[in-house]
Amino acid sequence: MKKYVSKASTEIDKFGFAGVKNLIKNCGEGQIDTGKMMKSLLSLVRIKNIEVLNGIEIKGWYHKEECLLVETGNGFSIPTQQLLITTNAFAKQLLPDALVEPGRAQVLITKPIPHLKVKGTFHYEKGYFYFRNVGNRILFGGGRNLDFKTENTFEFGLTSTVQNHLEKLLSTMILPNQPLEIDQRWSGIMGLGPVKSSIIKRVEERICCAVKGRRKRKDYYS
Repeated sequence: MKKYVSKASTEIDKFGFAGVKNLIKNCGEGQIDTGKMMKSLLSLVRIKNIEVLNGIEIKGWYHKEECLLVETGNGFSIPTQQLLITTNAFAKQLLPDALVEPGRAQVLITKPIPHLKVKGTFHYEKGYFYFRNVGNRILFGGGRNLDFKTENTFEFGLTSTVQNHLEKLLSTMILPNQPLEIDQRWSGIMGLGPVKSSIIKRVEERICCAVKGRRKRKDYYS
């Protein structure tokens, strides 16, 4: 049986980390290029003759005779026989009783760093922080545990509390004593709930949902 998790503390110096005492390696985890993933997904659905409409706000729906009419914020409605809600963290805006809460994740990425030692995907502080190399850049995100209340939001945005802490960890722990510049910053909204498993179920006749993929830890409630 293959051993997926092993001690890797001897590799700390190889990555150039500072103040890190222990490192655990998970051979079952890898990196994925999310841009290529979405490009492949769109190519697949087009082959299946599925139409994709981006940038359309869904306000709700109502039953009409033998179909549903999905109301958009763009002034028109879309008729459908079946509706699948997969808006993840935003599902609660359409399904108020859904056991899904938003958790904002703030992210930054550096400009290219010559001779970057950090190669791989890393998690820190119970997984609340995440960083990886993207070529010779470092992508670093997380920190909602610094202010659970503020980061429990549907609003995209950045805060000095989180961004300053990300920069501090970046310059003192991940890339100590190295010149670096931040290239871009952004945020995303995750779907959180009381259990780790996704919520896949029929909500009512003609309507199903498939949302959430992360567990909301106990300390999230405090």
